[in-house]
Amino acid sequence: MTNLKFALFTFLFTIIVSCGGTKNQEIDYTQITDAEMMQIADKKLETGDYENAITDYKRLLLDFPTSNLHIDAQIKIAEAYGNLDKFEDQMNQLFRLVKENIIPERVPRIYIQLGKWYERAALFNPGIITTDSVDYINAIRYYDQALKYPDSDDNESKSEAVYRHALVEAKIGQIDEAIGRYRLVSSLFPNSDFSILSQIKLKDPSDTSELATTDSAMTVYKLALGIVEAPENEDSEDVADEVEEIEEDSMIESTIDLIEKSDEQQSDESEQDNAEEENQEEGTIESGVEELFAPAVEDSSDNN
Repeated sequence: MTNLKFALFTFLFTIIVSCGGTKNQEIDYTQITDAEMMQIADKKLETGDYENAITDYKRLLLDFPTSNLHIDAQIKIAEAYGNLDKFEDQMNQLFRLVKENIIPERVPRIYIQLGKWYERAALFNPGIITTDSVDYINAIRYYDQALKYPDSDDNESKSEAVYRHALVEAKIGQIDEAIGRYRLVSSLFPNSDFSILSQIKLKDPSDTSELATTDSAMTVYKLALGIVEAPENEDSEDVADEVEEIEEDSMIESTIDLIEKSDEQQSDESEQDNAEEENQEEGTIESGVEELFAPAVEDSSDNN
């Protein structure tokens, strides 16, 4: 019965959002679970409604004091603060979570938030970006801590840590190191979303743009990489329509263009190599024919 209620709520919530957004007065918060409230807040965070997302996350903390979603809600409050450029609030929230260390399983996620904070801070510091830029060094340090944290099996967070470490290396011009680390993501965490993103980045490791991570975006990336095949039914049109509606359209399209250009370049290089090999073979054959039919040189010793 609980599953049916949750499914019905999800369906109704999706309809409300698709019709122009969810307003607080449209939801009776006294009648929903902590998981449902988390879903509402997550949707607001995803769509850029950061202030209201923070309100709902804090409401969850107050209304459900024993919920096992407390740490996740607090981490996302910190993320929302960062998106609002409330960096002091964000850091206070994150450092408090690290100090309390209530759920070690979520510590890598906290370290990643700290790493992202330093990546963002680097954008506000004047001067030329170098390999010894302090903010980027601090970001890498937190990503390494997230990966190596021993008391957590949160592989999704750890895969993101390796991916973001590679992205920072690309930002400071260490392209070869970034390439190796992108490959490491797929090696250590082959089933993670960040393995997919790493394969996209390997098409152009110098590209430091942020890639979309929505479900629709991931579907497009997998199709572009040939990991999955496009469905041969009407559902494929629904997927295409959904992709067109998300905010990251231009980001996804540019990524696909990059993949196609890379594939075309590899194809052109392959054709060029084949042409060179054919020319070499033809030259060898022609040379052999010339030698075979060349006139014999008379032996001057016999004439004498």
